[in-house]
Amino acid sequence: MKTIQSDLNEKLLQQEFSNVFDSENLHLKKCQEMARNFVELENGIAVLSDLQNNKSYVYSGKLADELNIFQEDDTQEIESIWEEELFAKLDNEDVLQKHLLELQFFQFIKTIPFEAHKDYCVVSRLRIADNLNQKAILHKMFYFTNANDKNVELALCLYHFDFLNSSLHHGMIINTANGSVIHQTEAGNSAFLSVREKEILKMIQDGKRSKEIAELLFISINTVNRHRQNVLEKLRVGNMTEACAMATKLGWI
Repeated sequence: MKTIQSDLNEKLLQQEFSNVFDSENLHLKKCQEMARNFVELENGIAVLSDLQNNKSYVYSGKLADELNIFQEDDTQEIESIWEEELFAKLDNEDVLQKHLLELQFFQFIKTIPFEAHKDYCVVSRLRIADNLNQKAILHKMFYFTNANDKNVELALCLYHFDFLNSSLHHGMIINTANGSVIHQTEAGNSAFLSVREKEILKMIQDGKRSKEIAELLFISINTVNRHRQNVLEKLRVGNMTEACAMATKLGWI
């Protein structure tokens, strides 16, 4: 079964990109300058992924020295949209939650007007693996959309130490223009879906229909359907088959 990262990789790389190279190059250069400025200001790490060409530009500040990664040069180009060298230093569960949130963000971006895309981003708190001091880093990611084909062509990931050391959340999708939270993950995998939602998902995975589930659980069909809708909204997927597949990958059912 494919991983969440594989699903996200396919959705990002298999978009039908246009060939308007001049505007794309200007967009890329502008984002590269953003990445350099962030690293200089925050001592962090910036990863700018070019989704059309499946490669990334990595800009490293002093955070990279602390984690002992990206040591070859302050600016590197890698043949992937994934910063695996950094992921290897982080808690596996947090990285999985990050990928899930980014998949949900990609699906969300497709549902809002193009002009509003720049107002949204993902924020995640990622624990550093095997760290006795319980240090963590904050990750913020923006998708940049091509004005011609409305596809996401660039992803900018910004990392720096979590100076507040707060463990209130793993991540959220936010509107940076008004501060509203569009979607927020729970404190851990087990609380993301309710016990009843996972129970119903498992029954659906086993081939049971809403009427049968209602009879087995002594609830109404309307209640079953409400739980089904809640699951779709939480996971931001289009149908229950996708919901079952995602929940299985995450070990929730």
